[in-house]
Formats: sequence, C-alpha cells, structure tokens
Amino acid sequence: MGRKQQGRGQKRAAKVASRKRKVRQVGQGRPVVTVPGLDSYEPGPVSELDALDEMRYAVADIRTARRLGPNDGNPEWLEALEATLDTLAGATEEELVVEIIDDRVRRAVDDTLEAGTAEPAREEVRCLIASDGEMGDPDADPDGLGGAPAQGVAFMVLIGWLANQGPRPIPTAARTRVPEWVRGTLGAEAGDAVDTVIGVIGSTEEREAAIGPVADGLGDDFLAALMWIAAGLVALYGDGDVDTYLAFPEGVPA
Repeated sequence: MGRKQQGRGQKRAAKVASRKRKVRQVGQGRPVVTVPGLDSYEPGPVSELDALDEMRYAVADIRTARRLGPNDGNPEWLEALEATLDTLAGATEEELVVEIIDDRVRRAVDDTLEAGTAEPAREEVRCLIASDGEMGDPDADPDGLGGAPAQGVAFMVLIGWLANQGPRPIPTAARTRVPEWVRGTLGAEAGDAVDTVIGVIGSTEEREAAIGPVADGLGDDFLAALMWIAAGLVALYGDGDVDTYLAFPEGVPA
C-alpha cells in the first residue's frame, strides 16, 4: 500500500504508528479523508456535474439499488433515486467517499462468498491501488496512506467491521473458525494471510500487533486478507448475508 523510497525500517515504523492511530479512531467518528469519486461510478444520464454531485448520485444509486434492486427504468425507481438525492443535499465529500468505498468493499466481500475464491478481494485492491495511482500524492503522508486515500478509507471501513466494538460481538471461536473457513474455501495462500492478521478481531493490543510490522510482508494482500476475514465472519455467523451482518457507515444523512 503506497510504497515510498525510504529506509525499510523507517517506513515500517511510520506505517505501524499510522495504523495504530487509525485503529484508535474506530468508535470515535469517521476520519476526515478527501478523495474524488472513484473510477467505476457514473452519474448516469446527468452530465456536466461537479465531483461532489457525481458522488451524491453515486451514493443515491447505491442506496436506491439496495432498497429496490437494480435500476430497471421504472419511474418509481427514478422517483426513489431523486428522493434519496434530496436527503444527501447536506452530505460532505468525506462522508460520501466513505459510503462509496464501503459499497465497493462490501460488494467485494459478497463476490468472495459467491465465487468461493480469493480473487474478488484482490481485484478490488487492484482497483483501489489504481484509483490512488491516479489521484494520490506519495509524499503526503509518511506511511503512504496520505497518497493512497482510497486504500486508507477501505482500511478504516474494514477495521470498523472487524474491530469488535459494535452491538454484534465477534465470538471468541472466530479466531479459529474464520482462518479454517478461509483456508478451506479460498485456498491455502489466503488462509496463511488471514492467519497473519486474524488478531484484528481480538483485543486492542492484538489488533495493533496484527496491523503492525507483521502485516507489511503481506503487501497488497493485507487489505485483501481483511476482506477475507469479513467474508468468513459473514459465512459463519451472518447466514451469508453481507448487508445484514456488516454495519453500514455512520454520519451520512439518511
């Protein structure tokens, strides 16, 4: 994630410190992250929109499709879209970006469950990296996440699901069952990666250790491994229903 040309030890120390700061923010409100709209979101028939309006349309489309299914051209669907747009009039760019990336990562987890392979998560990481490559500034932050805003928001979304701080506690047995599910369903390589970072669903100390130096060796599979853990939790404890089991982002006007 966002490699920089600096000493390996210096880069690793900066990454660990930054990730730990981000983990401590969980449950204290969303961090402020400024990112333009991502590559695959289109405003549909509306043209000449500014970036913020494009993101509002993207989020309205996400929410409407979640409620009513894909857009089939039905006037009622379009009316629901317009009503949802009205509720987003006061949403900030930061809030909208969180919801857009939440949807992308959520769909990657759902696709992982449907395909039964490790590839959907890896493909999503490649999309996030490509997006950051187009918009990021590699000198903006010592750990590279300032120059990789899409990956940084995805990380926060995933930690929000896995940090075991919400109303739905993660069972202690998940520390064993999730890696077993990943290994048996997604393959040995994915299982090894999940074994490396499964501490994210444990205590604060275990979580900080899991996102420290030990995670650096996973490279781009670090984010993918968090998606595989989320998929395992949904499969084992959420009846395979991603939207019911994984919490939605807070802070965007409903």
